[in-house]
Amino acid sequence: MQSTIKQYDVVIVGASLVGASAAVALSKQGLRVALVDKKTPIPSAIKAEAWDSRIYAISPGNAEWLKALGVWHHMDARRVTPIEAMHIWGDTNPDPLAFNAEEAFTNNIGYILESNALQQAIWDELKTLEVDVFIGEGASLDLSDQEAHLALIDGTQLSAKLLVGADGGSSWVRENAGLSQHKTFYEHVGVVANFEVTLPHQNIARQWFVEDGILAWLPLAGNKISMVFSTKHSEKLMALTPEGLAEFIEQTGGHVLGKMRVITPAQAFPLIKQKASALIANRLALVGDAAHQVHPMAGQGVNLGFRDAIELAQVLADRNPFADIGDQFVLRRYERARKADVLSMQSLTHGLYGAFDSKQALVRVARNWGLSLPNKHPILKRALMKQALI
Repeated sequence: MQSTIKQYDVVIVGASLVGASAAVALSKQGLRVALVDKKTPIPSAIKAEAWDSRIYAISPGNAEWLKALGVWHHMDARRVTPIEAMHIWGDTNPDPLAFNAEEAFTNNIGYILESNALQQAIWDELKTLEVDVFIGEGASLDLSDQEAHLALIDGTQLSAKLLVGADGGSSWVRENAGLSQHKTFYEHVGVVANFEVTLPHQNIARQWFVEDGILAWLPLAGNKISMVFSTKHSEKLMALTPEGLAEFIEQTGGHVLGKMRVITPAQAFPLIKQKASALIANRLALVGDAAHQVHPMAGQGVNLGFRDAIELAQVLADRNPFADIGDQFVLRRYERARKADVLSMQSLTHGLYGAFDSKQALVRVARNWGLSLPNKHPILKRALMKQALI
């Protein structure tokens, strides 16, 4: 006996940050939404004293969107850290390129959030809405001119006017929709860990382009920071004792925050640049890592994904009331709107990676000159800050 087909306006596959937030946004537009994931997307119980090693720097624009969705107030304000300034050092520059919130006429230039806390907050808001959640793996996907039809391994059958693929870099939806991808594996590996420090971080995000790679320190509440180190020497870092890692990171950052102590074990993950051949197909839109991945040096991966969700929701809201939400003309507006943002961010992060990975003397001179230039030209600095604040 065939299972009854459950019908929706939108089926979103992938219930992590971008997919779940898109479900909140589209449900609040009055659309009938189903959210599908291979596993329950909410994290296990979070200990009050524990810190998540997965940290995101959320742009002010995306923070305002999360506030408008009703997500922000679900988070513990004591674990949300505003970024009031950013300091960036080249490998030969004694003085950093400094971005300050005051120069941009704003209170801060972003917020540091823990992944688990943000996921839980989105989920808490989702529970107030009539969104159906299905836990299961996809078995087949049919994207016809009339509808998107998704079958799960457990026999569940879902149909929708629009399917949204938000299922990550190894997207099952993208693959089964027949969309290819261009993928670049970086030689660097990302290493993350959290530390307690002895000097106040003053809510400053710090980044160093050094011989070993790209080191970032992100301020957490109290006297704590999160580290992201993009490096070719990840095996060496992962082999260090917690004390040895703290000492190495202290030294690499010039001891600017004094003594450091590891409070979450180091983890490593591969770094990839990836872009789907298209963001749309018949009754399909891709968002987040399913659509694109960038080097994490600018902390823009999840911000790009949120901007995908924002744009998709806006395009659907602005469509002719009689237009089908899965119509190709509607979806093409979404794809066109996202192309420039994604391309510019991928080009920026990939270009910076290439410039600072180069050992050529001329490239080294040019990149350090480029970092020192904005400090001398306020108009250029404000233009760069405006891009970071989106």
